[in-house]
Amino acid sequence: MAALNPFEIFGLAPKFDLDEDQLQKKYLEVQRKVHPDRFASASDAEKRVAEQWAALINDAYHKLNDPVERGKLLCSMKGVVVDGERSGTLDGTFLFDQLERREAIADAKAAADSAELDRLKKEIESERQDLIRRVKEALDDKSDAALAAEEIKKIMFLNRQLQDFS
Repeated sequence: MAALNPFEIFGLAPKFDLDEDQLQKKYLEVQRKVHPDRFASASDAEKRVAEQWAALINDAYHKLNDPVERGKLLCSMKGVVVDGERSGTLDGTFLFDQLERREAIADAKAAADSAELDRLKKEIESERQDLIRRVKEALDDKSDAALAAEEIKKIMFLNRQLQDFS
């Protein structure tokens, strides 16, 4: 059971660019088959197995639905482990730009400048989307897991930066 990867669970090709509607449809199909309610009159052992499958399916869905987790999974399948900033260093220019942006966020917060905060948040979200496109290209078009891993680490950094707006 644990040897199946999330793509296999849903019968999907292992690629970064997934059709989210198709993933949702496959998730509901597979989840319906093992939903614990279907095993109400089953033995305790069968109920436990159904619960384990339901948990595995939920975990697989969340991994595939999150671009960072999906990218990390695909990199891992290609022998490249993405472990945040601990797996290598981020590009110095990228880090410098992020430090400047963090200062701009702090200044905008201190000045209670909501327009500037909105602009900065949109800038980060736009950069994040660009990086997601680059991960897709690296994994699906170039089959370059090392490049994808570097871009994924940047996305993780931006995700943390977006949390500053919460």
